[in-house]
Amino acid sequence: MKKIFTFIFAITLSLNIFAQCPLTTAVDFTATDCHGTEVHLFDILDGGQYVLIDFFFTTCGPCQQATPKVVESYYAFGCNMHDVFYVEISDRDSDAACQSWTNTYGVEYPTIGGPAGGGTICNQYQIGAFPTVILIAPDRSILINDLWPISNAQTIINSLTPYGIQQHDCTAPVPNPEVTITVDQVLETEVTATFTPNEDCATYFYMMATEEEFNEWMTSTGMTLGEYLQAYGMPGNYELSNTFMDLVPNTEYLICAVPVDAGNILYEVAQEYVTTTPGGGEIMPDFTGTDIDGNAINLYSILDNGQYVLINFFLTGDPYSQDVMSDMVEAYRTYGCNDHDVFFMEISANGGDATCQTWVETYGVQYPTISRDGGGNTIAQSIPVAMYPTIMLIRPDHTFAQRDIYPPTLEMMVQYMNAEGIIQYECEDAVYEIADDDFTLYPNPVKDNLMINGQNLGNVSVYNALGQVIFETFATDELNINTSNYQNGVYFIKIGDKTEKFVVTH
Repeated sequence: MKKIFTFIFAITLSLNIFAQCPLTTAVDFTATDCHGTEVHLFDILDGGQYVLIDFFFTTCGPCQQATPKVVESYYAFGCNMHDVFYVEISDRDSDAACQSWTNTYGVEYPTIGGPAGGGTICNQYQIGAFPTVILIAPDRSILINDLWPISNAQTIINSLTPYGIQQHDCTAPVPNPEVTITVDQVLETEVTATFTPNEDCATYFYMMATEEEFNEWMTSTGMTLGEYLQAYGMPGNYELSNTFMDLVPNTEYLICAVPVDAGNILYEVAQEYVTTTPGGGEIMPDFTGTDIDGNAINLYSILDNGQYVLINFFLTGDPYSQDVMSDMVEAYRTYGCNDHDVFFMEISANGGDATCQTWVETYGVQYPTISRDGGGNTIAQSIPVAMYPTIMLIRPDHTFAQRDIYPPTLEMMVQYMNAEGIIQYECEDAVYEIADDDFTLYPNPVKDNLMINGQNLGNVSVYNALGQVIFETFATDELNINTSNYQNGVYFIKIGDKTEKFVVTH
């Protein structure tokens, strides 16, 4: 007879064929084996290994016959160092009895006795006969409820290989400590990087300097790069982020990290080159989206062509996003309708193509609109954008001139544009009320002095692009206006009911 059953189980078995473990999903447990080693089931599964559990007790005859075959398969599958992890659990035996058992049968995998929790675990898995061998997958599903009969070790091997469990030699995997360097942020004088060690890396040492500095230090000390990092670098044991400060703008630096194993042996140095920004500011990540007209819009292509880019991140249906639209459209026309120094676009995180098409028609938008369908939400999340609306101004060197123009008004947009030296231009299709021969002004564009000639000029007013009066006077036949303190851009002069435009460039 295969196993030891109670009288009730024997009768049941005579009537039905059933698996000894009725569960389909593993129950977690933590227990200390007879040699003092703690075993946590879900930690092993979460590490990617399958788990084979042999439920037994030491005076069980069928268990004594099966265990040598289980041990042989344990060696065939790599001694718990590869795809599958073996453990055996007794519902009643003491640690001393379990230790005698492991010595007798050469069991090297964890053996959990009754007082250590074996009885509770057997009850949790509803084990009614011994031995019962089950196999649990990393996703915690029970694949084999009762591996029986076990004619030889090959029986176990043949049962496990269909699940992708491969045979291995009982040799420890070759350790390969590594550290991954991820550059998170690059500014004019600061760089933030994250260092991530793998499981073979006991510790690591990192540093950032120019390549010339590293070479000079290694020459003066006679050390290799790894030895120098270990001697003078900053230590780390887990994933961490560090901000390197007081750097030189527009300079190439080298970030290095040397991984070290538990035996204090140095491994290959990880290296990452990074160049600080020339103009200061955080780097704007690149993106490519498709506007509602089907055009591909690549940010860096526009910037690399020499234009600034102003982006309005908005939400359709949001009253705050709606409030800024008149100023956005006016700013677009004030700066030359994407034909000159700055390129306008808008990106919606929530509206699809159809909704954004209605938005464009409602507000008279003539610049590109990227909807959620065109990748708008993905772009917003990659930056990331936290509030709506958010208006950003990006320099041609890919840095932020302003990450959030607030309040989002035409006046503030003009203020930040002026700070960058961005010149206002007339759109090619713009129509202005131009004065007739009642007066003339020159030179145009003007640098420091604007001359106006006419007859009986009367009241003269100068307006900026926002429509604000910045100069007023009364003149007769001739007037000289000092423009040396004017910002570069477009202005308007009104005399009577006639208006003329002029441009200031210093």
